[in-house]
Amino acid sequence: MTHPHPLVVDGDVRACGTCGSYRGWVVISIRDEVWLRCPAGHEQHEPGLDTAWYDRHSGPVTQRHDTYDDGLRDLGH
Repeated sequence: MTHPHPLVVDGDVRACGTCGSYRGWVVISIRDEVWLRCPAGHEQHEPGLDTAWYDRHSGPVTQRHDTYDDGLRDLGH
C-alpha cells in the first residue's frame, strides 16, 4: 500500500535511515514483517509494525505476496 503522509509509530515519525525522507512510503507486509520503501527507493524493515497493523490500515486484502519484490511489482515499483 502507499502511505503518502508521515508514518507515526509509537509516537515517533519514521524517517528513511538513508536519506531522511519521512513521507511517500510504500508499505509492504511480507511473511509477518512490515517493510518500508521511501520515494528514493531505500528499504527498511519496520519492527514497530506488524501484519495486524497492516491489515487494519490497508483495507481489504485482495492478494498476498511471497516475496518483497513480488509486492513491489504489484504496486508498480
